[in-house]
Formats: sequence, C-alpha cells, structure tokens
Amino acid sequence: MKTVQIQKFIHAGGLIVIICMCLACISQKTKKQSDTLKNVHKQDSVQKNTAVMCDTLQSFQTLTVGGHLVDIAVPKTDKIQGNIVILQGFAFPKDDWCKKTSLCKKALEKGYVLIMPEMGKSNYVSEFYPETRKDWQKYPQKQWLVDTLFNFLQKKYCILLSEQNNFAVGLSTGGRGVAVCALSRPDIFKAVASLSGDFDQSKIPNDKVMIGYYGEYAKFEDRWKTKDNIIYHIKNWKVPVYIGHGKLDPLVPYQQSELLYKSLQEHCPEVAVKYHLAPTHAHNYTYWESEVDAVLAFFETHRKK
Repeated sequence: MKTVQIQKFIHAGGLIVIICMCLACISQKTKKQSDTLKNVHKQDSVQKNTAVMCDTLQSFQTLTVGGHLVDIAVPKTDKIQGNIVILQGFAFPKDDWCKKTSLCKKALEKGYVLIMPEMGKSNYVSEFYPETRKDWQKYPQKQWLVDTLFNFLQKKYCILLSEQNNFAVGLSTGGRGVAVCALSRPDIFKAVASLSGDFDQSKIPNDKVMIGYYGEYAKFEDRWKTKDNIIYHIKNWKVPVYIGHGKLDPLVPYQQSELLYKSLQEHCPEVAVKYHLAPTHAHNYTYWESEVDAVLAFFETHRKK
C-alpha cells in the first residue's frame, strides 16, 4: 500500500514540475512578445514622426514660433522618410524655392516633411553690435533657429528628433545658415546641402550685408574673423555636406564654397563632402533648380534606412 502511495506522490510531483516548466515557458514567450511590441511601437513612432504627447501636423500650416513664421508641409503618405529644413536667400520669401523650383514638389513626393522658416534679412549671427543696423535686428537669427525653433518642433510635433532622418538645404545666405545648423546642431542632422553660400566674411570685406551686421571690416576685424566665421570653426564640423556653387556667380564668389570644401578636406577628412562647381551657372534659380536632384540624391545616400 505504501508503495502505491509513493508512486502516486512521484507522479503528482512530476506533473507539478511539468506544469511549472510550461508556465515558465509561457511567461518567457509572453515577455518576448511584449518586448517585440514595444520595439515595433517605438520604431513606428519614429518612422511616422508621432508620439503619444505630440500634436499632429496638417498637410500644410503656418506656425508662429517666438514671434516668427514658419511653414510646415507634410507629404501625403504614411511612410515619412525624414525632415528637410529649407533656408532661403537674403530677403527671399520662405516659400520661394517651392514656387520657383521643383525642390518642394520632389521632396514631398519622396516622403519628406518640409520646414521653411521666414528668415527675412537674417545673416544667422549670434549677437548684435552697436553697429548692427537697427532695422535688421527684428529678423530671427542663429539662436532662434537652432534652439527656439528646433526645440519647439521636437517637443510639440516630434519632428527633428535626433533619431530621425533630418536634413537641411540653403541657398545664398541660407547656404551660410545651413553651415550654422551643421556646426551648432550636429546631433540633429544626418546631412546638409549648401548652394551659393559664404563662409569666411573676412575674404569679402566690402559685402554690404556683413557690414550691416558687423560694422566695417577695418574697424572690427576680429568680429569678422572669429565668432560667426564658419571657416574659423571648421574643425568642429561633423555633418556630411553637399557644396554647390555657380562659377559665374556675380554676388557671392565661388571661392567661398571652394574654401569650405578645401578646409573640410584639410581639417575634417573623416566627413563626407561632395563639391560641385557649375561652370556655366550664376546666382539664380536656373542654377538652384539644376542642383535639386543632386541634393536629394545626396540626402538619400545618408538616410538611415
């Protein structure tokens, strides 16, 4: 009788062990499924530029951020590929590229959200001086762009987050602005493109815009050569860049872009740089249109899949 009881006890104990093992397997499987769902949700959030506490952007809207305007255009697709900051030339309207070239149309078709701030007559300076023209001090400058606007868009709409595919393209003074973005926020941008830009104002001492912000070069040489001088800070450059310029440019010497290219080669050989000097082009939308496909292709090579 005792033998039968022992056998029953062993059988019961074995059954308990088996049940415990099964429960452990189920628990482990459930945990893996839960982790997988979390990862999918996280990836989906990044891809769609959305988050629980972030507002949804409409297909097109104009925002007022810190007293300045910015247009946001969203592509008609659920598969957002990234974000592109578009910086215009000096005194150009914020949507000028959209109206006069195929840039915005093609970028939207590729799935990019477009961010177009109204920079007006900005020169992307970090501070004003007694010699700075008073009528220019109303325009947004470096800190508004790289701190106020970018941080606002990150917190409010969950775009321009560091894990997303963020790019910037600018022409003329906007090309200088792109360099400011690259140096100030390498944590954000995967690549940038600068067309017809200027980067070392000390090489163009008669430039009226520079004089309007810094005062005369002969009197304030240090201002021109240091604080807001892109080449002076070139060793801090980390972001891949496409540099383009028309060789016949009568407003901004093509040597400015050439200098940026050579400085990056010398001081930042690890940075991916593509330089295109257009021999028959000048400083106009004919040239800037000719660079649209090349710029978008450059961004594509640096887009994290």
